[in-house]
Amino acid sequence: MKTRSQPIRWLAISRRLLTRSLGVRFLIALALSALVWTGLTLDRNPNAQELFNDDISVNVVNLGPNLVLTSQIEPVRVSIQGPKVNIARLTMRDFVARVDLTSIGSGNQQVPVIVEISDPAVEIVRITPATVSVTIDPFEVRALEVTARLESAPVVGFRAELNEVTANPPIVQVSGGASDIAEVAEVIANVSLDGATREVSTQTLLVPVNRQGDEIANVTIDPQTAQVSVPVTRITSRKRVPVVPEVGGNVAAGFFISQISITPTTVEIEGQPDALERVDSVSTAALAVAGARADIEAEVTFSEPTGVTVLSERPTALVVVVVQPLNDTTTIQAAVVVENLPSSLVAIVAERSVQVVMGGAAEVLRSIRVGDIVAEVDASNLGPGKHKVRPVITVPLGIEVARVEPLSVTVNIESGASIAPAPTITPLVGPGGAVQPSQNSSTPSPTRTRTSAAG
Repeated sequence: MKTRSQPIRWLAISRRLLTRSLGVRFLIALALSALVWTGLTLDRNPNAQELFNDDISVNVVNLGPNLVLTSQIEPVRVSIQGPKVNIARLTMRDFVARVDLTSIGSGNQQVPVIVEISDPAVEIVRITPATVSVTIDPFEVRALEVTARLESAPVVGFRAELNEVTANPPIVQVSGGASDIAEVAEVIANVSLDGATREVSTQTLLVPVNRQGDEIANVTIDPQTAQVSVPVTRITSRKRVPVVPEVGGNVAAGFFISQISITPTTVEIEGQPDALERVDSVSTAALAVAGARADIEAEVTFSEPTGVTVLSERPTALVVVVVQPLNDTTTIQAAVVVENLPSSLVAIVAERSVQVVMGGAAEVLRSIRVGDIVAEVDASNLGPGKHKVRPVITVPLGIEVARVEPLSVTVNIESGASIAPAPTITPLVGPGGAVQPSQNSSTPSPTRTRTSAAG
């Protein structure tokens, strides 16, 4: 009986200890409170699993030396789980996404995406995509010249001197992945010449392009800009024209100029096309021959027409004037006749005739008939416009032209078909008086020689 009552006795003692001990009572109360708080919290802020609304950019870490990432890594989406209130407070700044490229070499690789979140109450459930493809190239540097590409033209009448374009610096460093660097054909500096009439100098952003002219991304240019200068000049042309010697004054009485020679006989001129079209020859400064009884030789300068530049190794021309005595002289009026004029043009000569002083034997001078002496103007190379032309005087053999006044005549060439009026023939005045035109002369005309009007 005594043995059976022993467990009951110990149970009673334990019950009294539990009900009378303060520490045990406190522990029980704390546990009950935690259960109540947890229940209330879960009721007000229950757990949820959601897809975060925004894309998360992925960073690259631990890329090896002398390597470069040449592919683009797309953003990822994440599914998260945690209390709704915590999830609602999350922003993009609470997430960090990265790919770790430690020990990954060049080539195309699949690597996992790691996403971390700043709120410990929220966990990452899923990352989409869980892995991304990366392309890694060896790092490469190339030196390339800067090439100017003109996006527009200067003002009409001007041109860009492409062979004189300069860039500072002329060479730049292009760096990036080997596959991208291999695509770069040149480095372009785009320059606009719109409205330019003089040199254009501008600081220009440099662009790497392939052979098709398309920009290459993922490469770096150092420096990124260059100072590009493009000379702009007036458009000019060149042509070669004869040199015409000019003389001033009259030789002494009883003498005449039998010949004028010049060196060089032609020169090259430069100017705008419309200015060149109006120039058929280049004259020299007048060489004074007043009162001369002997030959004259001198260096004279060129007279440049308006808008035209004479291109000559020497700034002067050598003119030689041969002066000879006359046997006898006579003066006539020679009609100006225009030769070789195209049918589509009309020539109007301001001076209908020129005065010609001739020398020679008296019997030869008396044999001259009307029409034997003419002043011919060759219009084969004359275009529309006003021209100053020295006529060619046709005289019989044995006759010398001592002087022609005026030396040059003004010829105005116009477009349009027209019949030029017949030149007025002035009776020739010789030593024996006026020679009247002969309608049916049985005397043949003397053989003639052609002499340029000399003076």
